[in-house]
Amino acid sequence: MLTIGELGDSLRAMGRKEIFVGLFVILVVLGIIFGVKKAKDSKVKPLNIPTPVATQNLETRFKLTIPSDAEKINLQAAFGFEGMGVATRKFVNGVFSHIIIADLPEPALGSYQAWLVKDDNTKISTGTLRLAKGGYVLEFTSNTDYSDYKKVEVRLNDKVVLTGSF
Repeated sequence: MLTIGELGDSLRAMGRKEIFVGLFVILVVLGIIFGVKKAKDSKVKPLNIPTPVATQNLETRFKLTIPSDAEKINLQAAFGFEGMGVATRKFVNGVFSHIIIADLPEPALGSYQAWLVKDDNTKISTGTLRLAKGGYVLEFTSNTDYSDYKKVEVRLNDKVVLTGSF
């Protein structure tokens, strides 16, 4: 066992250089331990990359101009369905607006319903798409900001027909 007197003698025998090197090594080890622990505790957020939007054909067909300041996404047909569409959203001056224009076949039964879906699968209905010049349109406004609802679904009788994510 090392006594205090022996410890003092050992420290006097060591030069300043050795003490600084020892302290540096201790700090490096503590930094590595702290960094590894923090990296394990942090959660990685997925990177959401919006899909490119080809809106010109739909805008021309519907004689509708999509605002350049709105977020836009393509809506892709789900497996087994036909069609395509574009969805937009924006929140300005306390008003959330959401527009869908879709090229869909006329359904034999029912109507197309639009939904916004959060990452935790919370859903809100934004209404029924109405038949318009050559397709279907939905225009939704609210004083509530739904910008955290990243997924758009168009459904027919509880089956997803079109889908896309902001």
